[in-house]
Amino acid sequence: MQREFTQQWVQDWLIRSSGTSVNAENGRRRYPEAAKSESMIPKVLGISGKRQKAMADAAAAAGHRQTAVKLYELSLRSLIEAQHNIFTEIPLKKALMETAQQCLDSVIGLASHSAKRLTIPFGDQMLPALLHFRNEGDPLLVYIPGMDGTKETSSIGPLATPFLSRGFKVFSMDGPGQGEARTLNGIRLTRENYNAALQTALDFLYDNGHWNGDDVWVIASSLGTRWALELAASEPRVKGVALLHACFGSLGPLLFSAPPRFYKVMRYMTGLAGTELDEFIAASELSPDIEVNCPTLVCIGEFDPLTSIPEARALYRNNLKGPKELLVFENAFHGSDGMDCLHGMNGTDVAADWILDRVMGKPVIDGESLVGEDSLGPYQRAPLTEWQTLREGAWGI
Repeated sequence: MQREFTQQWVQDWLIRSSGTSVNAENGRRRYPEAAKSESMIPKVLGISGKRQKAMADAAAAAGHRQTAVKLYELSLRSLIEAQHNIFTEIPLKKALMETAQQCLDSVIGLASHSAKRLTIPFGDQMLPALLHFRNEGDPLLVYIPGMDGTKETSSIGPLATPFLSRGFKVFSMDGPGQGEARTLNGIRLTRENYNAALQTALDFLYDNGHWNGDDVWVIASSLGTRWALELAASEPRVKGVALLHACFGSLGPLLFSAPPRFYKVMRYMTGLAGTELDEFIAASELSPDIEVNCPTLVCIGEFDPLTSIPEARALYRNNLKGPKELLVFENAFHGSDGMDCLHGMNGTDVAADWILDRVMGKPVIDGESLVGEDSLGPYQRAPLTEWQTLREGAWGI
């Protein structure tokens, strides 16, 4: 708690100067200019989200389905981000999430494909999830969001467009500590329960006829990459994993060197504080003995502050036992939007194409490669240079 108070002025300065509370290196504004401090974010985004919802309702009443869907998506993203910046269990946080879920229900009702809410029993609690598909027999893709993502935001969006458009049946879930599962259902994150939740979800999909029980493919974002590796190591039905903006290394940079917003989010996700939270963080490091045998893609920004190139290369060399590929995005940070080396394309598309190639039986191009700013993106890989390979020991890593 003391750390948060002493660094709050830095957090507020970051928001005023860059328009974001995390990942300012990317140069992308996350919040409207009206948000001058962290405490203002819920109100600014909450008001914006409610206005967007009112306009969406009007568009839907006018029969303008596509416009309504777009506005409902904008609204739910605003409302979920608004409540995400409230780090205590107060009525306002719950109310914002409930309104966001109303927007999601509207999107589902207007979708041009089959979209279903699922409620998955998890002990004496219930995990909220979404299932999108065009054809029942399409291959199953599981998307795992990070600590700032939810089943309907992050790289997936409420319509799962990047993955559905490639012919997948798409499953996304608010796992323990995330989104609706935490804010409305009270499910907190523990050291072991996220992987258990994923296993439970796969069993639920099979038992209820949503999946044939054979192959499943996984794409994970940020902190979700840690949970994806644990799932792939323990679940033989996982046939391929793609990891975006990796966050499977030491949690120290994420929670002690990065802006304090990350620490506040983790405190809310776990319901822990003080020494108990510090002990949780220490116990949550990825096992050095983990083994993943299915094809695996690791995507990392060259200067990602949350997982370093040495950490990614160590995982690649020591823990990935099947076909594997490491892509380093030149001069990129944490996140996959707006990278010069992809010339406007999103890293989500790289991961989705890579998984689709595996489904089609194409071989993995094993190796550690640089996706350079002067390249053809993922279609022109180059060897890592000294700027990436001689990073061992840098910044205390």
